[in-house]
Amino acid sequence: AVHTFGTVGTGGFSIKSASVGAYNSTYIHLVIGIFMMLSGVNFSLYYSLSKGKWREVLKDEELRLYLGIIAVSVILIACNINKTMYHNIGLSLRDSFFQVSSIITTTGYATVDFDKWPTFSKEILFVLMFVGGCAGSTGGGIKNIRILVLLKLIKREIVKIFHPRAVIPIKTGDKVIPNEIVASISSFFVLYITIFVIGTIAISLEGIDFESSAGAVAATLGNVGPGFGL
Repeated sequence: AVHTFGTVGTGGFSIKSASVGAYNSTYIHLVIGIFMMLSGVNFSLYYSLSKGKWREVLKDEELRLYLGIIAVSVILIACNINKTMYHNIGLSLRDSFFQVSSIITTTGYATVDFDKWPTFSKEILFVLMFVGGCAGSTGGGIKNIRILVLLKLIKREIVKIFHPRAVIPIKTGDKVIPNEIVASISSFFVLYITIFVIGTIAISLEGIDFESSAGAVAATLGNVGPGFGL
């Protein structure tokens, strides 16, 4: 396995991670990967668990989106790298799960050189840099709750095309989100993407290729750690 280390994005400081790739242990990979994934969950849900409110946790839409994104990303990447590079589904799933957990939670650890993975897999990891963890976690990125609200906003606007007079409030769970907060989230998203575009263009002026420029800016904005290219 490749001996690599990354920047720990969640703490706001840089340390060298243990070279877990050196051990080539599925057990070690899974333990670290699972706890990285758990660190990206809204910490208030753990408080609810301590109070025995399992249904409240299971019904949390942000948690469902977060876990769904991880599951779909792991499966898609595993299938892609298994077909093109690994030819071992178990190893493909292991490395895919570890890198996905690391990138989406902005922990920044790496056990393989995923920059050598197929473009499809790298594109998924690139998108995960923007998604980040859940609200109320130490993960960076845009946050899953904002992504959830934006998806609901898009759905509402599509419905209103066919039903212009419909009044459709945006909800998370049983709570209606005020229009001011929806507007604030939309503004945040636009500003985030605008800074990404301007930053990428500015970095490219140094003669750096697009992949390296975009990867560097995305990693910096989301406090992710590793990037792509140079």
